[in-house]
Amino acid sequence: MLVNYRFSNFRSFKELTTLSMVAGRQTTLRENLIRKHGLRILPSASIYGANASGKSNIIMSLAVMKDIVLSGTLEASAPNLNNLELYPFAYNDEDVPMRFEIDFIHQDKRIEYAFEISLKKFKKGSRKIVFECLSVIDKSEEKKKIKIFVRDEHELRIMKDKQALKMIEFNGKLLKEFEKKINENLDPAELFLPRAFKSTINNELAESVLHFFKEELVVVSDFTLKKANLTFSTEEQPKKDFFLWNKILEGFVKSADFGPQNIAFKSNKSENENSADMELVSIYRHNNQTVVIPAELMESRGTLKLLDFAIPFEKLFKSGGVFVLDEFDAAIHPELIKGILALFNDVEINKAGAQLIFTTHNPIYLNYKIFRRDQIRFVEKDQDTFESAIYSLADFGSEEVRNDHNFLINYFKGNYGALPFIDFTKLLSQGNGEGEEDGAL
Repeated sequence: MLVNYRFSNFRSFKELTTLSMVAGRQTTLRENLIRKHGLRILPSASIYGANASGKSNIIMSLAVMKDIVLSGTLEASAPNLNNLELYPFAYNDEDVPMRFEIDFIHQDKRIEYAFEISLKKFKKGSRKIVFECLSVIDKSEEKKKIKIFVRDEHELRIMKDKQALKMIEFNGKLLKEFEKKINENLDPAELFLPRAFKSTINNELAESVLHFFKEELVVVSDFTLKKANLTFSTEEQPKKDFFLWNKILEGFVKSADFGPQNIAFKSNKSENENSADMELVSIYRHNNQTVVIPAELMESRGTLKLLDFAIPFEKLFKSGGVFVLDEFDAAIHPELIKGILALFNDVEINKAGAQLIFTTHNPIYLNYKIFRRDQIRFVEKDQDTFESAIYSLADFGSEEVRNDHNFLINYFKGNYGALPFIDFTKLLSQGNGEGEEDGAL
């Protein structure tokens, strides 16, 4: 369960920026809130903003953090990590560290994990971890933060006070020797938590962090269709080759008015008998034959995106988790989205405390009956500094935003910012669109 996410020096975000899922003081829709560790936590949030305002950069930064944590090193080969040098805020004169910080609840622990990366902007070079810190936050009313370890560019220090030692279940005298050896072999490109801390200090605490990133945090920053091949079968496909939908996933298909065809996952068995690649396929009956076609060749983009969401959906509601999506509602009817939001916002259904965070351009969710004011976020980029900032509808004064106001109309009036104001008529008004010299089209 996400409590707070902070990051800085990433794409259009220069200063430390917070995406908080802690509820404000608003008294309406209190029944929507998740109560955990003495906190009132939001089950969902929407993020609005003009094109190129920085909405997608929030999602992308979280995806990059996830890849770094699960890889354990800055040198791993992964799409999000291959071009790290392109991610710092472009208009900084100096190279400053890129920071990632996350505050989350896993099982019964509230954990805060942060690290900073030093790298050369626009230029491949040495990548270094210049800061790393792990803390556990007490769930008592005091919310005391118990620091486990702190690392800077040159040294790692494991805390040796009673609370920290109790948390990691380690002997204080023995820990000094471990700390010395770790510092002698500290790799500047490797995170301490998923590597040496996990293997030598405390596997359980490290696994709590890694499990959250691997199993509970789902980040979808891009939705692209893949090429696929057409296959035919003159016989009934064996049931063992398919992963059949359950009732919840079938509900998504029916809601999308899918059609009379069936849909399933076909397993393409690999050389390893214990593993198989799963492919989403549409199954038709034609002239007494079963025709199996890759779903992306037959189904609409909206249907595919809905099904892409449906895959981890049931798991989220059974065991909890955070689903973060860029332009989730693109190509999907808003009434379907509203139905999904209602599930997240209903604590009687969402008993595991699943969360949904998504960017959108659709103003239909600007409704006090769907979202609390602190669930509606905006991103705006400064036209002079090119820096993005995030704020919520709850940040406005009580007189500026009331439940009897029409949020949608006020948004289009520009009362909340985060709107593009562009006049395209000037593009063709000069020279009647004729080509100019010096290579102009």
